[in-house]
This record gives sequence, C-alpha cells and structure tokens, in this order.
Amino acid sequence: MTKVAIIGAGLSGLSTAHLLKDYAKVFLFEKARGVSGRMSTRRAETYFFDHGAQYFTARTQPFKDFLLPLLNSGVIKRWNPRYVIYDDIEIIEQKNWANDEPRYVGVPGMNAVTQSLADSLNVSINTKISSIQRKNKWELKDETGRCYDGFDWIISTVPAPQVLNLMPKSFIHHDKISAIKMLASFTLMLGFKEELTLDFEAAHVTNCDLSWIAVNSSKPGRENGFALTVHSSADYAETHINDEREEIMQHLISETSRIIGKDVSKANFKTIHGWRYANNDVRNKSFVFLDLNNKLAACGDWCFGGRVEGAFTSAYTLVKAMRESVF
Repeated sequence: MTKVAIIGAGLSGLSTAHLLKDYAKVFLFEKARGVSGRMSTRRAETYFFDHGAQYFTARTQPFKDFLLPLLNSGVIKRWNPRYVIYDDIEIIEQKNWANDEPRYVGVPGMNAVTQSLADSLNVSINTKISSIQRKNKWELKDETGRCYDGFDWIISTVPAPQVLNLMPKSFIHHDKISAIKMLASFTLMLGFKEELTLDFEAAHVTNCDLSWIAVNSSKPGRENGFALTVHSSADYAETHINDEREEIMQHLISETSRIIGKDVSKANFKTIHGWRYANNDVRNKSFVFLDLNNKLAACGDWCFGGRVEGAFTSAYTLVKAMRESVF
C-alpha cells in the first residue's frame, strides 16, 4: 500500500489523512504538543480561549458531509451571539447570528474538532520535521536527528513560507508558493472575575489596530469564567511582529478599552499570543499544489482563502486530484 507522510496536524492535515486513509497508509507529523494548528484552544485557570480560529461556516456540500458526524456527536455546535461591526468606536451594524447562516465552534474548545479527527489516525506529536530527502523513497528527519523513511509521498500542510523551507527546489510549485504572502496576527486573552456588560458577544472591528473582539465564554461549553478574545489587525501585527510582547499586550488592552468603553486592564488574567502566519494577504485564490513527478504535494487554508472551510477544501481538492492521478 502507498505510504504517505503528512507534515502538520491542523485541520488541513487531518482532513487529508481522513480522505486518503482508504487509499494509503498515512502518518502525520506535528511539531506542537497537540493537534490543532490555528484551531487552538488555551485553558488558563477557569478560562477557555480560542486563540486562533474563532468560528467557521460550512457552505459546500463536501464540508457539510465531513462535519455531520461531529455535529451529531456534539463535538461541534452552533454559536448564536449578538454580532456587531465597529468602525473604530462606533457600532455601524448589529444582528443576531441565530437569524443568519450557521456559525460553528468546537465544544468545549475549537481544538475539540481536531482532537476528534486525530483519534483514529497515526499522529506523532512533538515531532518537528526539519528536512526531507529522497533516496529510493522519501525520508524525513526531525530536529533531534531521528529519521522516518520509506515514504512514497510527502504532503506538507504547514503555512506557505514553511513549505518552502522544507520542499526541495525541484518541487514544481516552488515559485508559485513563494509568491503567496501570509500576514501576522496577535491574540489578546483576558479573563475576568465578573462579567462585563457589553452590546455584543462577537464583533468585527475596522479602522483601528483591532480586527475582532469576542466573549469567548459565550460559546457553547465555555461558561466557567468570563473571557474575552481579541485579535489585532493584520497591519498592526505586521508592523510590530518583532516588538516586545508586553508592549504589544498593553497597547491591545488600551485599544480594547477604548473601543468597548470598558477598562479591561482590570482583568485578573492577561496573556498574548503571536501568529506569524495567520492569514493570506489575498484571500480568494484557489490552488492545488500536486507534483506527480516528485511525489510531493502541499495544501492548507492558505490555498483556499484562509478560512477553516478553506483548510478542508484544499485537502479535499488535493486528494481528489491524487485519486484521479495516483490511486
């Protein structure tokens, strides 16, 4: 049976593995201590913070079909917050997502989705692949020097710049991937002993250094402690990605206080996370990176618009092409 190595165990890597498992023997390698990628959840004291993807939609039938078992088992649930759009400090739009298309979250955290998908797969965590080389077949080496060999195919599902660091120059899509720019983001996480009275549970923010504010504790399964999750704008993150994290956190706290009219510096829990590769600068591209000659491939949300559904769609489209050409 064809032996496939998948580098990265976020949603795109896990989706690829599930879609391939009837056609190949699949092994996943994840550098982090758990699966999730940007569908990450951080637990601190009594608080839950989804510090990557905030929610997701399902607009294509293949993704709806893929999610159905997770929906039926309660691993994902619909989130129905009061939603607003801020133009700086002014609310310019309001709606209730209960009356709109479904937005879904993992329960009790976004990473519940990826953890559930990983249960039946062969995943090596805490394994950062540092190089690959081809002898008779492909061989991977991790940062400790350990080798994993005998692979017919390697599929990378890490962010585009990291794909370029791993793939050989002979990879036919090298130039196209090198043209893809990914943007940074910061996530501010705030936990409070008492609830804040706000006009929303979810807010997109424009024309300031923030892009998103959510009452994370309003999501299903996260009721233990009042928590805010705040994302910076891409412009702010790109400019300050190498700055001191304490300075960035204080600035985002100040901006959040200014936007919502509440002093969030009084939070009893505060932390920040930086994402160097969070979003695409252009979000409407659709690419399939399949190299039949070298038996290499790449996919990820950055191939299909940067959203959660894009991660699955990229995997689905790649595996469809592989099934037509390889299996």
